[in-house]
Amino acid sequence: MFNFKLPYILFLIPIVTYLFFRKRANGSIKVPGIQIIKKYSKGSKKHLLGKLLIYLSTLLIIVALARPQVKTEGKVIKKDGIDIVISLDLSKSMEARDFNPNRLEKSKEILNMFIDKRSDDRISLVVFGGEAYTKIPLTFDHNVLKNMISTITTDDITSNNRTAIGMGLGVALNRLKDSDSKSKVVILMTDGENNSGEMSPIGAAKVAKELGIKVYTIGIGAKEIPVAGFFGTRYIQNNELDENLLRTIAKETNGKYFRASDSKEFQNIFNEIDNLEKTKIDSRSVYDIKEYFEELLEIALILLLLGIFFQYFKYIRIP
Repeated sequence: MFNFKLPYILFLIPIVTYLFFRKRANGSIKVPGIQIIKKYSKGSKKHLLGKLLIYLSTLLIIVALARPQVKTEGKVIKKDGIDIVISLDLSKSMEARDFNPNRLEKSKEILNMFIDKRSDDRISLVVFGGEAYTKIPLTFDHNVLKNMISTITTDDITSNNRTAIGMGLGVALNRLKDSDSKSKVVILMTDGENNSGEMSPIGAAKVAKELGIKVYTIGIGAKEIPVAGFFGTRYIQNNELDENLLRTIAKETNGKYFRASDSKEFQNIFNEIDNLEKTKIDSRSVYDIKEYFEELLEIALILLLLGIFFQYFKYIRIP
């Protein structure tokens, strides 16, 4: 939007115009001959060039003093991102094929889809089996995170025949305890029960509550597992998952427990978490103002110098 900061100064333009072009009585001078006069015949208007340039220079000075400016509106977006730690079970049971192709590969696929939606958040990856450690610390570099998730296997944990849920949660909490983010979340994904580790899952949940960290727990695995037998395939109840423990952890930390028993449920779980943990966005209007008085003054100075040259040195008017 174009405007003048001091528009009242523009009222000088008609006054200056009047003073420049008002008719004045001509005087006379004595000359020793008429040759110089012949050079400037009565019909010549060259003598007006200097005056016109000085007039234009004066107009530009007035316009510059009025402070012409262009104001453009913009938005400043302040984003209050969330710090999220994904704690993923890498025990051997995650290779079970009740998901296509297996539990771990389906988890990796859905995690990468979830990360794509969280562009404003820092995300970390913790893995656990019989022990736990950080694969990727909190980062905005989601490409690195996704690449790491795509390459992990159950062999990344040496004690992958055990499941230390308390350790998986404890290491995740350690990543978040010094975070300045207002919202801190752990997504704990496992398909088993706690049977290893120095930290108890309930103890870790109490620490999470004290730190104000919310834990979403996801139990992975079909409710019934197919088992091949002599008389064909039969289905048995999946009792490997400690759902009561996962519910308790989520309740203790004001989070939520989810059961992923098939691929569609798995996807819906992360859609729900994405909706529950929205990044706060605050926007306000700002204005960028571009001033043009300096450019106008530079042009005015050039015109003034040219006008003086033509008026008083080049095309001298003879009355």
